Amino acid sequence: MLITMEDIRAGGGCAPGLRAFFARYGLDLKAFIRDGGIDAELLAGTGDALAINIVRLAQAKSEPEAN
Repeated sequence: MLITMEDIRAGGGCAPGLRAFFARYGLDLKAFIRDGGIDAELLAGTGDALAINIVRLAQAKSEPEAN
């Protein structure tokens, strides 16, 4: 699953924070911009609580609603 900037914003992230986050965890910001997102497993794999929450929110959003 690809986590996009929209997902990051929905989870409380922002562009300046994203830059700092990617630098802190050695992630490729240019690839994120080029590809339109980052793999959910890679993001959650940082162990960062905000990142894990963003992944969970994005996964919940992508699941079909139960009737």
